[in-house]
Amino acid sequence: MNINELDEEIEIAKERSPNTFNEVVNVTVPFYMFHRILFDGSAKIQEEKYQISNSELDVMCCLLMTWDEENILSPTKIYEKLLFTTGGITKVLKKLEEKKYIKRLDNKYDKRSKLVKLTIPGKEVCEKALIDVMAYEEKCFSSLEEDEKKTFKGLLTKMLKNL
Repeated sequence: MNINELDEEIEIAKERSPNTFNEVVNVTVPFYMFHRILFDGSAKIQEEKYQISNSELDVMCCLLMTWDEENILSPTKIYEKLLFTTGGITKVLKKLEEKKYIKRLDNKYDKRSKLVKLTIPGKEVCEKALIDVMAYEEKCFSSLEEDEKKTFKGLLTKMLKNL
């Protein structure tokens, strides 16, 4: 779908939705359209320029932005922060370890588990990818004035608090 077809898509969604919900599509269709463009554009940058997935960048950012100066967390802390399953986090950690972006360390407090540390190459890739993704996101929101961005944030925050 492109922006020129937006109103048409909204009307189709209204016709096909139960009558009690047909007005909400005025907001949800453009929202999902924008989300898809934002997400797909970010994923394309990550995959094509850095050969990393969105999940891999999420994990590296989690390690980069931890309170620990050494960028070390347990896998449990990572999947709790990112809402991954234990199986999901294991796959992502394995891929990052193969790429040498993280390394596993012995946990002196729990011999049954290993800790995860962001390596120097991992930190460099993470920071570069973040700069590019954030520049893309800035471009996506560039049509909004500063006060509109604040209003948008306020509206999203209000909705999130209601959930």
